[in-house]
Amino acid sequence: MARFSKTVDIWNLSPEAIAKLQPGQWVKAGPDGTKGRFMGQGASTVVAWVGRIPRGNRYFPYLRAYAAIGREVRAKAVTA
Repeated sequence: MARFSKTVDIWNLSPEAIAKLQPGQWVKAGPDGTKGRFMGQGASTVVAWVGRIPRGNRYFPYLRAYAAIGREVRAKAVTA
């Protein structure tokens, strides 16, 4: 089973390195940037940013929705 790495700066990664990230991997935007969870990459990069994730009983449905978007983006990238 693959292991997650420490939080990585997504701005410093090449497109090939971003494509190798696992869904759920913690990423940040810039050296002091916002943290988020990587969900996928295709035509766009999907990240659920921490400040945007709702609290309480909407937390997991929000992450599930973003995970579904990430799967859809990855599937379209494979077929394209």
